[in-house]
Amino acid sequence: MQRTFDIESFIKLRRQTRVVGDLLHEQAMDYLSTLALLIRPQLVFGEYLQGAPRGSGREAQHAFKEFKSLFEMTANAAPFRLIQELDVPLEILGSTPQLYPYEYDVMLTGRDQPVRITSPVRWVVGFKGFELQRFRQVIRDPNRSTAELFRFVVHYLMLFYCINRAPGLGRLLLGLRFPVSFEKLMDFGDMPFCVIGSPVSSHLPDESLILKSTEIAGNSTFEELVDEADIMEMEDAVRERLLKAIAAI
Repeated sequence: MQRTFDIESFIKLRRQTRVVGDLLHEQAMDYLSTLALLIRPQLVFGEYLQGAPRGSGREAQHAFKEFKSLFEMTANAAPFRLIQELDVPLEILGSTPQLYPYEYDVMLTGRDQPVRITSPVRWVVGFKGFELQRFRQVIRDPNRSTAELFRFVVHYLMLFYCINRAPGLGRLLLGLRFPVSFEKLMDFGDMPFCVIGSPVSSHLPDESLILKSTEIAGNSTFEELVDEADIMEMEDAVRERLLKAIAAI
């Protein structure tokens, strides 16, 4: 979206973006809430979690062994540097999935500090009560609580593990046009996160507009914009698959 906009056009785009972003977020949350049972850690790890019903001993044991390996590989490395071991049964404080803003930083010409960019059409999946913003704050705090950092790492890794081992969930969300991907995010080292996208794209405008917007607002944050053209260019995966099938006859 390399264009320049006057203030009225920019305000209109911001309004469009907010309306589209809110509607897509609501739809994505509705799908995620409906499918939440498929990613409940209690069903995967059974008696290895406090208060969970006893599951299939062999499957739960295998799952916990894999998770323990994932935890040690991630938690021992930067930026976490945790040395705690996983005590069985693990205490899980929440298993309700939630969507948190997908953010990243960009450096702009003429600025000493990066601008934090938010996507209105992509979100990071976490558990309720474990906000991604708070996770970042804990990591950066030199006086951080090790116990709190441990809980964040365990909960996000457990959610990733549960979603990653349920490929049918990803295919289902893709069919609903909200694709799932696994990504590493800024500030979190090699920790993998689950990211849910949407059928609509969003873009950054010309750098000069971002600079003007942040100067007027007096902050270092900016949200990607959704243009009407982005909506008109939405792809229909089912339509494309059917057309390819017909063309192959």
